[in-house]
Amino acid sequence: MELHQTAEFIEASLATYQDSHRLNGISELMALADYCTKHNLKTELISKEKHDSFIDPENALGAWVLRRKGGTRLKITSESGEMIFTLRIEDNIWKGYADHVADWQTFADNSKALLRV
Repeated sequence: MELHQTAEFIEASLATYQDSHRLNGISELMALADYCTKHNLKTELISKEKHDSFIDPENALGAWVLRRKGGTRLKITSESGEMIFTLRIEDNIWKGYADHVADWQTFADNSKALLRV
């Protein structure tokens, strides 16, 4: 089981994410959501073509993403519209995150019943 990462984890690793253009686990995606919320950042789904245009093919870490098909691609921007970074997320990680969020929503909806309040 992965440990839950925080916004501080993303902040400390920001340069790595900017270079690699990818996330590698649900905990990193949860940390990204926390980071975006903490800093009022906007996330936008983008196409592979648009995402690829942000990657320098000379960047060995980012070039791996250029060869990958599928996945979910996000662009993260500041409130002023400045791009912070773009990311590719494997479909299974994206689905796992969605399932995790749905589980928490179900828990929140049923918390009184579970805790017999």
